[in-house]
Amino acid sequence: MTHHTLATEKLSLSVLPENGAAIVDGLFLGQSFLAKPPYPSIASTPLGTESDWVAAWNGGWQPLLPNAGGEYLQGRYPQGFHGNASQAQWNVTEAKLNSISLNWSDENLHSERAINISDNEINVSCSLENLDSNPRPVILTEHLVLGNDFLNSEINLEPVGSAQFRELAYDGSANGAEFAAWESFAKDGWSRVDKNTPARMGVFRNISCIKARNAEYEIEISWDATQLPYLWIWEEMGQTLDLPWNGKYWALGIEPSNAADGVGLKGGPAVTLEVNEKIEWSVKLKIHERAGK
Repeated sequence: MTHHTLATEKLSLSVLPENGAAIVDGLFLGQSFLAKPPYPSIASTPLGTESDWVAAWNGGWQPLLPNAGGEYLQGRYPQGFHGNASQAQWNVTEAKLNSISLNWSDENLHSERAINISDNEINVSCSLENLDSNPRPVILTEHLVLGNDFLNSEINLEPVGSAQFRELAYDGSANGAEFAAWESFAKDGWSRVDKNTPARMGVFRNISCIKARNAEYEIEISWDATQLPYLWIWEEMGQTLDLPWNGKYWALGIEPSNAADGVGLKGGPAVTLEVNEKIEWSVKLKIHERAGK
């Protein structure tokens, strides 16, 4: 698999065009901060299940589109788990030392993605255009998953703004849960993530920035909330013993999305792209050394 390396003096990462334009192997001052699976990945399975997707996952950060969540096998464009583009071949249109541009065209959709880095920032800009002759329901999610060295100490989560939150089932379904003020969830332990945190999911609204701090670093993630009004939180600290996790995966997903849950298209579309309509969005990850460290 071809790795395109982007690097500055402090920050480096790899991009995998053949695996959904995934950003993997992120290092900041020699410390790894993106999740990495405990097993070697295998070839992706078209229209695959969650287990298929996880087996082909190289970790890190990739776009989930035009579906995010469970597979949806009806209609003209059936979708595997987390969308067909998420593990497909993307084409490189430009590659430099600190930036890369890619695109994916299939299913009468066209998506462009640009990744730029500086000493402590990753900036991702993306678009999706409907080239079909009919409107198209789509779910878009930035599958940004922290892990490795960053999870070696307790993480504290701080949403910026008037955050509302609701818990989801681990399969991403809401089960009737309502949004409520974040403060009550923070008091119940949702603001802390450590080795004893149970496997769980939740979703924010009314924010466009969140900070995740460990003992040494703060990672600040901000995004375009006009197009991605929700933020999924996925916490898997080696607690799920069943397939496909097998008690081996350590991951903290911080995932801007246009869907209020993780069910996928079978649960109802979050956005309908009209004919020839194009939407654009962006996400920024910024790393700071904490004062005194």
